[in-house]
Parts: sequence; structure tokens; C-alpha cells
Amino acid sequence: MYKLLLVDDEPIIREGLEQMIDWDKLGLTLTASCSNAISALDSMMDDMPDILLTDIRLPGMSGLELVNRALALHPMLQTIILSGYDTFQYAQQAVKYGVIEYLLKPCSQQELEEALQRACHALDRQNQHVLYLYGERRKRIKALVDSFSALRQEETDAAQLEKQVHELVKTVEDPSLLQETLICMVTQNMGSGQTEWGMNIITDALRSREPLEKLIVRTLARMHKEGEGARGNDFVKQMTAYVDAHYADETLSLQYIADKVVYMNADYIGREFTRAVGQKFSSYLLGTRMEHAKLLMRSDAILHSYEIAERVGLGKNPHYFSQLFRKYTGMTPKDYRRQLQGGTDET
Repeated sequence: MYKLLLVDDEPIIREGLEQMIDWDKLGLTLTASCSNAISALDSMMDDMPDILLTDIRLPGMSGLELVNRALALHPMLQTIILSGYDTFQYAQQAVKYGVIEYLLKPCSQQELEEALQRACHALDRQNQHVLYLYGERRKRIKALVDSFSALRQEETDAAQLEKQVHELVKTVEDPSLLQETLICMVTQNMGSGQTEWGMNIITDALRSREPLEKLIVRTLARMHKEGEGARGNDFVKQMTAYVDAHYADETLSLQYIADKVVYMNADYIGREFTRAVGQKFSSYLLGTRMEHAKLLMRSDAILHSYEIAERVGLGKNPHYFSQLFRKYTGMTPKDYRRQLQGGTDET
């Protein structure tokens, strides 16, 4: 079953589509039905859809900008525009933003169902290709993990270990394979008392603070000294640490964390995150971004809202930032600045 997110500001159209389409027959699950782009993006943070069906005219943020932001979060997302505007400019922009279907209101049930079927078939083809590539990549990473682990078992000095790692690294054609291999080695061997050390290695690997080759040598040396230990299950701490370090990344989402950081199912880690932290992932991410936004306002009174929005991972849309800031704090950025200044107007 593929997941679909519906966005339209007209309740009668949303409700009509919800009732008209036999979602199960098409192999689809309707994850949410939203009246604006802001709530749609909020929904995506916790439950990323496979297909986005959206109107083009929405309050606050257009459907095209929503598509652009959604594709930044999930590049494989299939997007369908359902619009009442038959203009070449809109259609041209839709193609530019990666929209796969542009349907005009009113369209027939058959037209919409056929568009949804084409989107599902495109997802099928993508998934088949991804599974093949993923399988090949996993085989390569496993082979590298085994090779590096064999080096860890050997009794050798630091210079010899560096030389052996260097020779093995030269055979790796894609640097990202080394990054994933290192993370895989660390997470497999992160036992009790090793969490902080493991997280530091993973953070360094993701931020490229030092060459991966040196990180691998350091990791193997530590593992050889300490032994493997028991495998831990601290992925929630890993998630919060990653958000705290990468909140300014506009593409950050639960799906990204699942795919790129903890290598686990997004639905599972979302449930476990809520249980452990007491709030949904999207709320934690929003809170982190808003607290940093407040810090920026306190430290620099002349920063514009669009500058703050960009620095906390919300693009350059001051309206979007203002809506989220008000949702989090109960006041607008302007009111918050006035409060900081003791009730005086902004300069």
C-alpha cells in the first residue's frame, strides 16, 4: 500500500475526493487531508507520503511551493496537481518543480484514478530499482565491514594498521560507502558505556570533521582495545543528537533520519521516539528550531525573519516561519522582539 496526502483548501472538494475514490482498490492509504500547505508539511514530518495530491492555490503557501519543499524532504515523492487554473505559466512551473500530473478541475473520477494508477506504477518501478541498488550496496558494505573487522582482530601496531586501512580504502570507489561502513561498524559494536564514544564517531563521520580513513583507523584501534561489548539500543538518543546538530538542514525529517542515520523503519522509530521523549518527532524538531530562533532574536536584534528562518532550517519564507513561531510560542516574531525590548517597537 502506498500512502497519499491530500491538500485542498475547499472542504467540499476534500470531502468529495475522500468519498469518491476507492483508495483500497487503488492500493492507497489516505494518511491525511489538509486545508493548507503548513499543516501538510507538518504531517509529512511524522508520516511521509508516497504521493502528494494538492491544489495549486492555497492560503499562505502555494501548492507549487509545497511541492518544492516536499520534494526536498522526499525526492522520490510522486506529485499530482489538481487545479482550476488552465494557464501555461502554472503548467510550466509545475513541470519545473517536478510535478508528474497536472489535472484540471473539474476532472472525472476516471481521470483522477488513472493519474493515481500511473503514480503507483512509477513508484513500483522506482522501488524495484532502489531495491536492486540497495541490495548491491548492502553487499558491498557488508564486505567492507567484514574486511575492516578482520583488521581489528589482528595483532598489529598503529603504523601497520594505518597502512592496511589505507590499502583497503583505495579499493572503495564511492566515499559514501566508507561513511556507511564506518557507521555500520560503530552501531553494531556500540555496547554499554560506549554510547558517547560511538555517537561522537558517527557525528564526525556525518560532518566530515576529519578524513574518513583516519576515523576508521581510530575506530578500529578503539574496538581492538575495548572489545566489541554488547550491542546497545540507543537510537532515540542518536535521533535527538542528530536533530540538535542538524536542525538547520531544511531536508531533515523522520524519513531522512530513518534512511540516513539509524537505518531503521520510519514508522517504528516514530512510535518509539514519541514513547521515549513524550512528543512526536515533528514537535521535537519544531521545538529545537524555534528555541534556536529565539536565541538568534535575543543575540541579534537586526536579523530579519527570512534570515532566521533560513538559519533554523525553514527556508527563506518569513510567513511560514511566522506561522510556526506563533504556533510554538503563542506570539508572532514581532511581538516576541517587542517583549525582549521591554515593550518597545521594532527598529
